[in-house]
Amino acid sequence: MSFKILCLDGGGIRGVLSAKLLQEVETTVKEKKGQELHEYFDLISGTSTGSILAAGVVCQMKAKDMIDIYLEEGKNIFLESVRQQRNSFRPSTIMRKMIGSYALYPHEQGEQGLAKILQKKLIHQELGSPKISEITRPHILIPAYDVYSRNTTWFTNNPPNSGVWYDNIELWKICTASASAPTFFPPYELPYNEEESLPHIDGGVSANNPVLVAIAHALWIQKNNGLKLSDIAVLSIGTGNTTCPYSYEEIKEWGLLGWVQHIPDIFLNPSAKNSEDICNQILDSVGGDILRLDFDLNDRLAREKQPGRVRKLLEKPHNRYIRDKRNHYQEINEDIDDPDNCQDLIDAAECYLDCGDVYYEKPRVPVREAIQKFIGSH
Repeated sequence: MSFKILCLDGGGIRGVLSAKLLQEVETTVKEKKGQELHEYFDLISGTSTGSILAAGVVCQMKAKDMIDIYLEEGKNIFLESVRQQRNSFRPSTIMRKMIGSYALYPHEQGEQGLAKILQKKLIHQELGSPKISEITRPHILIPAYDVYSRNTTWFTNNPPNSGVWYDNIELWKICTASASAPTFFPPYELPYNEEESLPHIDGGVSANNPVLVAIAHALWIQKNNGLKLSDIAVLSIGTGNTTCPYSYEEIKEWGLLGWVQHIPDIFLNPSAKNSEDICNQILDSVGGDILRLDFDLNDRLAREKQPGRVRKLLEKPHNRYIRDKRNHYQEINEDIDDPDNCQDLIDAAECYLDCGDVYYEKPRVPVREAIQKFIGSH
């Protein structure tokens, strides 16, 4: 019997892309197994925006309802007023001094803000707004980084009366902490005891793709049941890959503020890719199973016929799946805080499902075929 894990990456508003891919998985699970996502998977793990989707699954939400959170509430999380401030920032202007204080998206601002929206939307069908320990099935794992203790907290639904400090914290608060990306949101305080709290930031700092921590947690919680690596089956869903290339001439001029602005697309993605590659090799070596659903948002570099040559920039960057499906050359906005981008991300995900392929069992198979095979095998 396989132990089935669903892993969901971080990536801000691009989580709507993950939710669209998850909708295809949901349909396939219903057709092949007669189950809902929360019944089919044994463990759901998500980081940052992936934590919101993970919480949505364990709260028994439909994928369409998760998509609607981004479509309807994205503008109430990534406020236009703040976004305009951020876009107007230039190192030579007065915003150099103001950026740290004023150009972060709020957790709460009236009925807007990340925390307010999650409090309103992450509602369990039976439990209302659940504490994490009230979720009995499936297992859940949400990483967030504790900047006081300087370690990653693995928020999990522990057994009753376990005495873990976060057991009685609401799930929406934990997701707010996991999604509080540095340079986008302020840190989020979680109560540690009656007198103290711990400030947390985005789990993507240490595990933007939570697949490694999810496998480790699965082995630990099932250690008395004889679970082996070969029994593990992982479905891992990304938020689209940023592909913007930078030349030496560009990055040598960035300075401190320039590097800070590029933290999300340079420092988070490499660790996520490393986690993916490590897990692929580990599970493949022992006979486990992993399917990764993700794709480059844009093609930007030409394919060179001669190996070893520097690839040249395309005149018009574009999403290859929209090109193949609709014969239309469209560039996808890669920002993680632009709610106006949601429909384009959904369109790209739909075309990826129709025209994309992935490494799975054979060298490459169509995406939908791979999803069918994964669900059919476990």
